[in-house]
Amino acid sequence: MTWGTFFPVVIAEMLGGIFGALIVYVMYADSFKHSYGKIDGVTMRNIFSTSPAVRNLPRNFFVEFFDTFIFIAAILAISEIKAPGVVPIGVGLLVWAIGMGLGGPTGFAMNQARDLGPRIAHAILPLKGKASNDWQYGLIVPGLAPFLGGIAAAFFGKFYLGL
Repeated sequence: MTWGTFFPVVIAEMLGGIFGALIVYVMYADSFKHSYGKIDGVTMRNIFSTSPAVRNLPRNFFVEFFDTFIFIAAILAISEIKAPGVVPIGVGLLVWAIGMGLGGPTGFAMNQARDLGPRIAHAILPLKGKASNDWQYGLIVPGLAPFLGGIAAAFFGKFYLGL
């Protein structure tokens, strides 16, 4: 991917995350209205974005960094397999394994579009009794940590794995 395509792709993914969350809201608007006063605002926010099982920003940051590092490094290694059809299946199984094995502490965002786009939608939606958008967590843990984990994995792939 070139820098010329990088920024349009990032913008499109972020808009896709926002648009997707808005579609979910429209589809479930009656359920949201029915739940007002019955569930807390944090639970409602967690429909749109990730939230840690236990809030500890340094540890949550490490979890998302490490999840993404393992994910990207493994994708780089899997992509070297030349047998037809193996790479998509391998990556799919990898997503499942990392999500099940490492996703619990932070909600397994591993990229900004999966968390920040829906978090932005939550911020603009007219939900009654909603919690704060928790921008501190959203920008640091699912925002910055996966980016740095991906960079570390790229360096690992290039200089250690020789890819």
